[in-house]
Amino acid sequence: MDTSGLPESLRARIAERSALSPIDKVRKLLHGYVADAEDFGEIRANLLHTARTNDFFLRQYLDALESILVEPQPPGTLLHLVEGDANWGIDDDQTDAGAAVFLRKVAELLRSVIDEG
Repeated sequence: MDTSGLPESLRARIAERSALSPIDKVRKLLHGYVADAEDFGEIRANLLHTARTNDFFLRQYLDALESILVEPQPPGTLLHLVEGDANWGIDDDQTDAGAAVFLRKVAELLRSVIDEG
């Protein structure tokens, strides 16, 4: 993304957000699009609205999600992301493995929205 025509304050914000660790990018995604959503339909609608405008950060969120799902995480990390950051209860499997299933579903949704947007 060419940011040369943007004001310095926006370029700095883009650089700051782009420099976040994968886990912090996932937290931003979960706080911004998942935490207050009623269901996956609402999550999808909000992501699609953003993707139709600019998917720059959505692509970073997807990369970050994929990264934390393939790299080993400290015990409890994925579960905390889902139950704490996403404010989403897991009924069936309240473990990191169960949380990974949820996060993979979010990644699939995000990927489809980016492709569609």
